[in-house]
Amino acid sequence: MSTPRHGDRRWPLHPRPEPGEALSSWLERIARCYGFSVTDLLRHNLGPASALLGDAAPADLDWDPPTAVLTALGERTGVPPGELRWMTMAGWVPWLTDTLDAGEQRQAVFDTYVRQDSVLLAPGEAGRSTARRWRTWRGPWLPAHPRHRACPECAKDPQRGTALMWRLPIMTGCGEHGCRLEPQVDVNLATLDLAPLTPAPVDPLVAELDRRTHEGVTTGAVTLPGRVVHVAVWFRLLRTLLDEVSMSLSRVGIRSRATLEQVWQATGRPVRAGLGVWRPYEQLGWPLQEAMLHAAAVALRLAADRRITPQGTLGPALAEPPHERVYDGDDPRPRPMTGPDFATAMNAWFDQARTDPEPARCLLRLLTAFNSSPANAVKQRHFLISQLGIPPESLRLDLLPPPGRTAAETQALLDRDGFDPTEVRQAVGDHLAQARVRAGNGTAESDYRFTDNDLGQLRARLSR
Repeated sequence: MSTPRHGDRRWPLHPRPEPGEALSSWLERIARCYGFSVTDLLRHNLGPASALLGDAAPADLDWDPPTAVLTALGERTGVPPGELRWMTMAGWVPWLTDTLDAGEQRQAVFDTYVRQDSVLLAPGEAGRSTARRWRTWRGPWLPAHPRHRACPECAKDPQRGTALMWRLPIMTGCGEHGCRLEPQVDVNLATLDLAPLTPAPVDPLVAELDRRTHEGVTTGAVTLPGRVVHVAVWFRLLRTLLDEVSMSLSRVGIRSRATLEQVWQATGRPVRAGLGVWRPYEQLGWPLQEAMLHAAAVALRLAADRRITPQGTLGPALAEPPHERVYDGDDPRPRPMTGPDFATAMNAWFDQARTDPEPARCLLRLLTAFNSSPANAVKQRHFLISQLGIPPESLRLDLLPPPGRTAAETQALLDRDGFDPTEVRQAVGDHLAQARVRAGNGTAESDYRFTDNDLGQLRARLSR
């Protein structure tokens, strides 16, 4: 592999990593570009870092390669070491798993990762299982016997690589094509013989499960019916669900037992797929692991369709929340009074006006609001005194506002009529200026009142 010269913006001629691709797969594609094997590529092109690999197989780089190796690869390819770390299992700690080797902490790791939350079962219902006696159990998702699988559909394109997650018992098929993953040796031999394997479809529900895992690995989040969750939450949710569907029915309550029976009945398999003695999921053979993944996929669909009700802490994420009616709030508009309510309110107002000058003057202003001429003011004052018994001293005409409308009231009225607000302000201002000229500048603007005749003139001007 050549190194880009200083100031050269062009990177070496080799493929870029694909989202979710394993490091060994990418190196194999690079080696093909140069006509090398992966072993020769790494042995002679990484400088001092080559000695750190020793006799390690290329596939071992998918777990936890030395930092110096990733740094050397980054210098020679232009891909940052941090991005290369994401192409290994070590790069997915702690999202995928808390550690790559639980060691003596096997029980604590299992209890925290698998049993801390729940999905179908009620919190704490799963109880405690002894994981530390399985000495080959290294942690969640880390298989006792690594598998090398490939997608027959992806293999048809020589530029496509293999995904890192295909080495784990977390997917049955390709999340992109929905076909079953096959042993990589078989896929490679079939490709060399120019007779590619025919892709075998997986169960639609399992394909949906694989699609969600693929979405999480490539985007960092998984879309569930209840909400979008971080990929780390998805890994733990799925691992907990696999543990629950593998559980003996005698360990759970009546409600959970009925749920698990319904799930396995929907798979068409016997309960627990015939598993007799509990073992961690990673210690099962692939046929049993595949059956557990099928049961988990069925459980997710039943929960989304509300045919089962998850009781666990992570259960609400599996189904859309039920529709809840929200109070519409009070009507902001005042409720008009009718009938007896209106009559009662008016009589109360009249009673106050007979003893209090302010309610009396409010009545007079109301009756003269639409006709503020002096003649109408005298007429309405006489009505209030003679018919309602309001004292004359409470209805002084000199306390009434001058007849007509203020400039602001006139502008608001013309705006409501649909005239252009800018033209309205101009017309009202011109009218006020003319009025001041006629009055010899003796009338303040705030004292001028627009009569109905003034309003008519303004409307005629604005309508031209």
